[in-house]
Amino acid sequence: MTRRTIVFTAALLVFLLPAAGVAPAQTARTSRLMREKLLHSQRILASVTTSDYALMQKETQALTKITQSQEWNELMMGGLRPYTTGFVKALADLTSAAERRDYDAAGSSFTAMTTACIQCHKHVMKSRIAGR
Repeated sequence: MTRRTIVFTAALLVFLLPAAGVAPAQTARTSRLMREKLLHSQRILASVTTSDYALMQKETQALTKITQSQEWNELMMGGLRPYTTGFVKALADLTSAAERRDYDAAGSSFTAMTTACIQCHKHVMKSRIAGR
C-alpha cells in the first residue's frame, strides 16, 4: 500500500469508528410504526377540527390497537412506559369524548395525546444525545 492509501484509510477509520457505536435514529420497523401512528394522529386532528366523531372513534381505535401490538411493546420497554401510559389514557379520553360528542373534551384529549408523543420523542432524542 502507498503512504497515501494508508493515510486515507486511517482517516476514514477515525471518522467511521465512533459512529459505529451509535444506533441509527430509527430502524425501518420503528419508522414504519411511527409513520402509521402519525397518519392516524393527523386524521384524529382532522376529525376534531371538523367534529367528525365517527372518524375520531375509528382513528382512535386504530391508534389504540397499535399500542396493544407486539411491535409497540418491544419499543416501549424501560423508560418509555410512562409515556405510553399517558398516550393510552389520552386515547381512552378521546374515545369517550367521541362517544359523547364532546368537542371541548376531544380537543383537550387530543392535546394530551400530542403532548405525550412530544414528551416521549424528546426523551428518546435526549437519550440518543447522551449516548454519544
